[in-house]
Amino acid sequence: MEVDARLPEPVEVAAYYVVSEALTNAAKHAEASMVRVSAEARDNVLRVSVGDDGLGGADPAGGSGLLGLKYRVEAIGGEISLESPRCTGTSLFVELPFGDHGQ
Repeated sequence: MEVDARLPEPVEVAAYYVVSEALTNAAKHAEASMVRVSAEARDNVLRVSVGDDGLGGADPAGGSGLLGLKYRVEAIGGEISLESPRCTGTSLFVELPFGDHGQ
């Protein structure tokens, strides 16, 4: 983890929900044996990634959790991407800008 200071509340809240939802999905659906979480704040962007070694095949269209994350992240100008090929785990990547947006 490379985050040395508090970030604007909307960024912290979005990051919390991203990590929380990804961990919940890994525990409930992925049958993962390992999950890794990383966060880095640099160049006025918080980058968060969550990856697991589970079943893969996650699809935002299949439930409200991932779709809700997409809306939450995009509402504050961020970007979210998902890689989840079957049988190789799931990786979620989020970039949340925080420069002039409340800091």
